[in-house]
Amino acid sequence: MPIFPFLLSWTPVLLLAALAMWFRRSALELAIYGFVYVAGLTAVAFQTSWTVIAMATLDGILTTLPLLAVVFLGILFSQLLVVSGSLARLVAWLLSGLSRPLAQQMLITLGLANFFEGASIIAEPMVAPMLTLTGVRPMGAAALSIIGYAGLMSIEMAGIIITVLALVTGLPYTDLGVAAAWLSVPATVLMALCLPFFLPEPWEAWRRLPYLLGCALVVSLATLAAALWLGIAISGMVGGLILVGLLLWRGEEHPAAPDRRLLADLAPFAAILLPLLLVNTVPWLEELTRRRLTFTVAVISSHPITFTPFFSAYLYLFVALWLAVRLLQVTPEEWRQIWTAGLSKGWRALVAMGLFGAMGQVLAYSGYSVDFGSMNQTYNIPVVLATGLKDLTGSWYPLFVPLLGWVGTFLTGYGVASLMLFGDLQVQAAPLLGVSATTLAAGLTVGSAVGSISSPFKIAIATPMCGAVGQEGAILRLTIPLGILASLVLGLLVWAAA
Repeated sequence: MPIFPFLLSWTPVLLLAALAMWFRRSALELAIYGFVYVAGLTAVAFQTSWTVIAMATLDGILTTLPLLAVVFLGILFSQLLVVSGSLARLVAWLLSGLSRPLAQQMLITLGLANFFEGASIIAEPMVAPMLTLTGVRPMGAAALSIIGYAGLMSIEMAGIIITVLALVTGLPYTDLGVAAAWLSVPATVLMALCLPFFLPEPWEAWRRLPYLLGCALVVSLATLAAALWLGIAISGMVGGLILVGLLLWRGEEHPAAPDRRLLADLAPFAAILLPLLLVNTVPWLEELTRRRLTFTVAVISSHPITFTPFFSAYLYLFVALWLAVRLLQVTPEEWRQIWTAGLSKGWRALVAMGLFGAMGQVLAYSGYSVDFGSMNQTYNIPVVLATGLKDLTGSWYPLFVPLLGWVGTFLTGYGVASLMLFGDLQVQAAPLLGVSATTLAAGLTVGSAVGSISSPFKIAIATPMCGAVGQEGAILRLTIPLGILASLVLGLLVWAAA
C-alpha cells in the first residue's frame, strides 16, 4: 500500500479533530469545513468525478432523512414537554424516591438513555434536558446524554445495527450480536469512567466511582442477559429498565402512583414505546412493517434507500407529538411558540447532520466510476485507510479494529455508516491473520458505538436541547481523546480474544 494515499486518507480525521479540539468550532462549522474538504480531496487527490460526488451527496442526505425526521420531531416533542411543564413533572415524579443527585443522574444517564436508544428513540433530545433539571451544566448534559448509551449502542436501536453488520459481512446475526453484547460490557464500564468529567461535582463523582461502575455493570450485564435469552432487538430496553427499577427500588422511598395528570404526561411515551415494542417482537408485525409497508428510493442504483415508516420511530414520534398536543391542551399560540423555538434550536443541528451524512457517502463512493458500476480501490478512501492500517500493523491489526470503528463514526456521524465503510474488510482480514472474523466485526461495531461520544453529528443533536449550542468544540476537546483511549483499550480485548 503506497504511504502517501494512506496519509492523505487520514487528513479528514486530523482536520476535524484540530478544528474541534483546538479551534473549538461548532458542529455546523465542522460539517461545512469537513464536507468542503472531503469533496475537494476526493475530486483532486483521489480522482473522483464531480458527478459521483454530487450523487453521493444527495444519496447521503436521503439516507440520513429518517434520522433527521426523528431528531426534529424529538426536538419539537421535547420542547413541548418543557413548555407545558410535562417534562418537569415526569422527572420530579420519577426521581421523587431518589434524594441523591448522583443517583438521579445515573438513572437518567445510564437507565433512561439506554431504554430510549433500545426502543429506537433518539436519546439526546429527551435525556439532555432531563439532566439539566438535576443540576447538570448544559455542556455536561449534552455529553452525558451520549456517553450513557455509547457503550451499549451496538446492540440497541431495536437490533438494526447488528442487522446491518450481518448484511455487510455475511456473518450470522446471532453470533455477531452475542459477541458485540459481551464486548459491550467493558465498553460500558469504560464509558462510566468518562462520566465524572461532565458531572457537576467531579471530585465527588470520582470518590463515588465504585457506585458509577456498579450502575454500568448492572445495565450492561442485564443487557447482555437479555441479548442471550430474549433477543438482541429488545436487549437495550430491558437493560435500561432493569437499572431504573433497581435504582428506584433502592431509593429512599418509592414514587407515588401516577395521578390523572401524570398519566396524560406518560401517554405520549406509551404511543412511542408500545408500537415499537410490538413491531420488534411480534414476527408477523415485523414482517409487515419492516419488509412490506415500505418504499424505496435509489439515487445510486447499487444503493437503494428503503424507508420503513411503520417500523421506524419517526411515525410514532409524530403520533406522540399529536397526542401530547391534545392531552396537554396546548393552545395554537403555544404551538406556534414551540414550533418557532424548535426550528431555532434545531436547524443548525439538522443542517450539520445532513452534511455529515453527505460527507460519509462521498467518502464511501470515492474512486467509483460515473455509473457506479466499478470502483478503483487505489482511490477509495475507506479501502486505502483500512487496508493501509492492516498492512502496517500486521498481527497487531485486531488491536486497532475498534479504533477503525471510532474513525468511521467520527467521520460520518453514525455507527451504521462506519460498518458500511469497514465491515467487509474484517471478513477479508480474518483468514489472512488466522483470527475470528466474528470477533473482528464485533470489535468494529463496538468501537463505532464508542465513537458516538466523539461524533460532532451526535453532539449537534444534544446541544440545542440543553442550551449548549456553540459549545460543541469544547465538548469534543474532551470526548475525542476519551473516545480514542477507550477504543484502544477495547482493542486490547479484541486482540486477546481474536
